[in-house]
Amino acid sequence: MKKITLLAALFVGAVSFAQVAGTSFEEPALFSGQYTDTGDPNTAHDLINNTDEPLVDYTSTGGELGYNATYAPYDTPDVGLTDGDFVGVTDFAPTGSDPYTDGDQGYQISDVDGNYTLTFDAVDLTGVATPAISLDYFISETGYEGDGTLNESGSDRLRIYVRDLTNSTEIDILNTEGNDINDLSIEGSWITGNAVLTSNTTVQLVIEARTNASAEAFFFDNIIFSGTLGTNTQSESQFAVYPNPTSKGYVNITSKVAGAKNVSIFDVLGKQVVKTTLIGDRLDISKLNSGVYIVKIEQGKTSTTKKLVVK
Repeated sequence: MKKITLLAALFVGAVSFAQVAGTSFEEPALFSGQYTDTGDPNTAHDLINNTDEPLVDYTSTGGELGYNATYAPYDTPDVGLTDGDFVGVTDFAPTGSDPYTDGDQGYQISDVDGNYTLTFDAVDLTGVATPAISLDYFISETGYEGDGTLNESGSDRLRIYVRDLTNSTEIDILNTEGNDINDLSIEGSWITGNAVLTSNTTVQLVIEARTNASAEAFFFDNIIFSGTLGTNTQSESQFAVYPNPTSKGYVNITSKVAGAKNVSIFDVLGKQVVKTTLIGDRLDISKLNSGVYIVKIEQGKTSTTKKLVVK
């Protein structure tokens, strides 16, 4: 998994192209076999992880995006996932000659007998220029049915899109609705889907799938939110962090402008370990382990990031 984080990438140079967030499904634990839904297939509901079954949901531990799966029935409900199906995190590749594109694991959705929605954690694109998303998807080469316009068995559909939560819009990466998937020449190989996003927004990747046979399988891997990050000389010079390196259990964060400062500290994997509003200058960091951290400082409309070394 490429674990370049938004903040750490700022120190590569004055302007950096970086991965803001993403997942290749390598972080979650791996369980073999089928997933069996314990919910009512006649009603829409959240899907939950079952013991020793493939994970359909995942809460991020700081390295990769998390995600949540839900199920909704056809207009005339079927068995859904209660009969056991191959969905969730897996190391089962689409074919023997088509391994996952980044690492050994990916995410599979097949034979839903209803509608399966996978919603990923929201991503903050504040300060990210030319943001974009890419992901790899594989649609098994088999006999898909219908054009996806009806919520019923035999009307297969796959939609991959990004919700712009700031502007209440949706940006399609792939939407097969209105077409027989067999006619789109997108089966049998890994395809990289892309979309251009908008700076200073909060966005969320969503995958919606509808299939009614085990051979009708969708696979996903290598999801990357990326963009260009630039440092601002004026905002950098407004703030100072010292002593740095430090072994004193505290650090001073000063500003040339009076007023409170919002301070966030992240570890090298991008996990936020400190979030506070600093009225004075001294910040207690005695609970931080030795290592390299990124300090994000915000005051009014000015913000910057600085590297902090704790001995």
